[in-house]
Amino acid sequence: MKKLIYILGAFMLAGAWYACTPPLDGVTLKLPVALANSNVVVQFQPDNVSAGDLPSNIKISLGGADTAKVVNSVGGKTLAVKQNVLTLAAKSNSVPSANAPIKFFIIAEADGYLRSITPVEITSTKDQNLVVKLTKIATPPAGVSVVQQPATVPASGTTSTPITAATSTTSTVQEKATVNIPSGVTMKDGDGQTVGGSVNVVVTKTDATKTPVNIDLGDVSKVLDKNNQPIPSFTFKPVVGMDIEISNDKNQKVKSFSGQIDVQTEFPTGATDPTTGKPLVAGDLIAIASYDEDTKVFKYEGSVKLVTNANGKLEAKGTINHLTSVFFASFNGITVAGNSNSPADIAAAKAAFGDNVTAAMINAIKTYTLAFGGSVGQYASETFTVDVNDGAVVFETTDRLNNSIITPNEITKIVVKNSLGEVITTVNNPYPSGQSATINMPAPPNFIELQANLKCKDANKTSNADNIHMYAKKPGDGYFYVGKATRNASNIITATSTILKRGGVYDFMFDVGGILFYYDNQTVTSGSVHSINSSMPDVLCK
Repeated sequence: MKKLIYILGAFMLAGAWYACTPPLDGVTLKLPVALANSNVVVQFQPDNVSAGDLPSNIKISLGGADTAKVVNSVGGKTLAVKQNVLTLAAKSNSVPSANAPIKFFIIAEADGYLRSITPVEITSTKDQNLVVKLTKIATPPAGVSVVQQPATVPASGTTSTPITAATSTTSTVQEKATVNIPSGVTMKDGDGQTVGGSVNVVVTKTDATKTPVNIDLGDVSKVLDKNNQPIPSFTFKPVVGMDIEISNDKNQKVKSFSGQIDVQTEFPTGATDPTTGKPLVAGDLIAIASYDEDTKVFKYEGSVKLVTNANGKLEAKGTINHLTSVFFASFNGITVAGNSNSPADIAAAKAAFGDNVTAAMINAIKTYTLAFGGSVGQYASETFTVDVNDGAVVFETTDRLNNSIITPNEITKIVVKNSLGEVITTVNNPYPSGQSATINMPAPPNFIELQANLKCKDANKTSNADNIHMYAKKPGDGYFYVGKATRNASNIITATSTILKRGGVYDFMFDVGGILFYYDNQTVTSGSVHSINSSMPDVLCK
């Protein structure tokens, strides 16, 4: 599941090499081309822990204009997921920058799972880590229902027959979301090229009564009204979120249509206005907005009235001419923020949203700034999810400073969670005065600093192992990615981990520029520093 339903809506070098066997015994040799820069490490995870482990045969392909500039971690073109990890890199003769980024898509497919298309942009020679959540169609997260439906479109990209896709009901979601593409509509990708052939339609519906559907506009590049004119920023609290993705067998993603397509959703029984708490009823005005995760454009699409359909459920139906995410919210859940209460600001807000926007709403908006302190550095590249006021506002961040939250309500409680949803710290009444605060993070209970002094047998040689990727497993389980080590000023390779348990026993695998080494049955220290002294194989010394 992509994070958009929430948006709008290294660790261990713990191993001496085998001391009882020859240095290269059991070593798998590959092309020893260690790409030191621009690595992209992708870790695949199930978006629902109850769905079980991911399959071992995840198929990977790349799409986009710069695909030819991307290789695997040892310079080849074979793309393989090992232990749920895929490592990519920019070709050695392709140096990315902010002005000349390398852009491509990672397409992941597995039987029984939603096809995932993840945009990647390399803008520097620094390494980056990505987490891609894969959704098992039979067991999506609570409050989420999905459909993945194939269809055939003429090569011209113009539909010859209507295409309809509706989510199935589940034990936790009884209401359907439906997309209908009429006959005679032409589909185009982000470059304006027509999209035809065998297409894959994916619709994901999220019920706010089961799973939070909140919007974080922190990454949005611009906000537009239904006439594509810039409007003041605003908060928008949905009741239902829909993610729509259409792509063909050439990995083209549909971004626009020549005409309008229908999107509609049933509302859960007992759904309430997210601001007032009052039950929604037929006749209530429902606002529709969309968010494009690739272009980062948020757009107000207009409004419709709730109706009661033939199934006796509340339903909203609207039209859009672009993809990917659609959100439905009561107007009482909209708050607009302008620079002032000037007639021009109010007129602009009313032009975008209608008379529901008032000067008082604009004036009441508050912006809070969060900063992280304390032991935050020990969380490495952890992504924090911050729930504000018991989840009324949610945003995700890896930026440790200057995180802004826009909310019409006074912030009284903040809960910080890690990427697994585990609570790291809770702050009550963080804003008794002022509108900024620093959250001091406690040290992770499993934080370990790992130090490895890897020496060459020949005192006249030095180690050439500066690109080490580490994996670990408990005996009997599969390997998981731990991280990449770095070398400090004292020539000691160091890494940090909050995944490994202190005192635990692990088998370790090390990928050194395409050469794999193994070290089994290693007991991790019960303290905060784990030190290793070991001799490097001759092949990695110079």
